[in-house]
Amino acid sequence: MKMKFIPFLLAGIAILLVRCGQEVKAAKLVTFEDSLSYSYGVQVAEMIKKQGDSLDAKMVARAVQEAMEKNPQLTMEQCQAVLQSSATRKVDKVVELGRSYLAENAKKEGVQVTESGLQYKMLVQGTGESPTAENTVTVHYRLRLSDGVQVESSYDNNAPATFPLNRVIKGWTEGLQLMKVGGKMELVVPSTLGYGPRTSGPIPGGSVLIFEIELLSITEQ
Repeated sequence: MKMKFIPFLLAGIAILLVRCGQEVKAAKLVTFEDSLSYSYGVQVAEMIKKQGDSLDAKMVARAVQEAMEKNPQLTMEQCQAVLQSSATRKVDKVVELGRSYLAENAKKEGVQVTESGLQYKMLVQGTGESPTAENTVTVHYRLRLSDGVQVESSYDNNAPATFPLNRVIKGWTEGLQLMKVGGKMELVVPSTLGYGPRTSGPIPGGSVLIFEIELLSITEQ
């Protein structure tokens, strides 16, 4: 959870509490202010759910009330430490699941593992040249996570991606150089060769990235 989210979270819940009283009761939306306050509460709840944390709504409300009364049980520094610990635990869990996936995938027929830990399987052998890290390449690709969820696909909009090979994640820089134009491979990228512990959009920190990549062309820089 990003620290800049905290003020909005507290403000939203605080408004909801002020309008509805100290105890959470069935809301009666009579005035515009009632609806506005309720809307803030719904947005805050949706933002909390997106964080993926299991929270006690009553404890959240109690914390807001105590903070508004300037008598919180934890200091802001302590709260930040707890939030950081939660974020670290999430990443550790994803990393552990990733290790299990990589261990099982490495046993599959046709899967090769490089010295860096990158895993790949050639699906179609290309007949053209192989790129270097200094080249710009055009590819079609699909990206999914180890739980099977598809994150991106250039095939969906028939819009191939073009980029300098030395300006992408390490797994792509290494993996694409193993391909030839016209080829297709499955590339399994450990988090250490991907985005590491940081979250990138819908990709949780510590994730193993699974790509299906088709190398369409190479452009000299």
